[in-house]
Amino acid sequence: MENVLDILPIGVFVLDARFQVAEVNKTLAEFFGVPQEQMLGQDKKRLVRERLSRIMENGYAFSARVLATYRDNTYIERFVCHVLPEGDREERWLQHNSRPILTGTYKGGRIESYTDITGLILAEQEIQWITTRSLQLQEKEKARIASNLHDELGQAVLAIRFSLENLQASLMKRADSPDSELRELQKSISWVEKLGTEVRDISSALMPPLLGPLGLDETLVWLAEQYSSIAGVDICYQSFGVQQKRFSESLEIAIFRVFQESLNNILKHASAQHVDLRLVYSHPRIIVNVTDDGKGFDAGDDTAVGIGLKIMRQRVREWGGTMTIMSQVGKGTTVRAEFPAP
Repeated sequence: MENVLDILPIGVFVLDARFQVAEVNKTLAEFFGVPQEQMLGQDKKRLVRERLSRIMENGYAFSARVLATYRDNTYIERFVCHVLPEGDREERWLQHNSRPILTGTYKGGRIESYTDITGLILAEQEIQWITTRSLQLQEKEKARIASNLHDELGQAVLAIRFSLENLQASLMKRADSPDSELRELQKSISWVEKLGTEVRDISSALMPPLLGPLGLDETLVWLAEQYSSIAGVDICYQSFGVQQKRFSESLEIAIFRVFQESLNNILKHASAQHVDLRLVYSHPRIIVNVTDDGKGFDAGDDTAVGIGLKIMRQRVREWGGTMTIMSQVGKGTTVRAEFPAP
């Protein structure tokens, strides 16, 4: 039995009906940095409390999950634990799997296995870092483009408009100016005014100008009014506990983007008539809630979740938060994001 267990690439505990360690393999001893002979025959509950919990990142949570299986040895348990490095013990992320033993010598006991998933966790962390860095660079680039649009193109459009208006004033003073030329000139001025409005709108969408001077709450009031007037959709914004409250610039931008991207998705896909926006600050959480009465979709279908929602979810994860999407075909959609409050 020992030889078979020792060649396995996963760590294994076999516990008897009294939850004493009947078998433990070399792989597990290597994972935990505890010699086999110091675990064999030991009371596993005591071993968890006094030794194993101390090598974990969150020892209390680890102990609680494992000890619960000894009080109720009827179910399968799975979770990930993080072994901290010390001395010869390496840092590892392990997948814990355990189940009751129903037959044989150790009937009434429990078998626990630990699979090394460090490579997977590190790869996920690398992907998350790359995604986070990409989002940060996107925001920086958006700010640069918005600034250039406002400062350079915006000023150029304004200069053209003033030149055309001056030319119009000069022509109107001349008695021999053809009416057709004046009408064409007025058309040009109108087009330039429209171009100036488009430049301001694009600049505002890229980097909301009100966040700095007015704060998140007032900026979201402006956002709701803008989208309502553009799309002809009834948008109601409410906030609780955030009036006069300021967060870091990057956090306010992240929260703003969740609202903005949610509204973009609603206008593109939902065919909604009414949208409720809600922002709640209730320490230790900041809660974002966007609900529409549109056509909805199957939230369980991953293919129905577009890139915009995936980027939104990553923005929330970047801040250690969570995001859930609740939707049914014909019954609208709710996006709920929770950020940890600073």
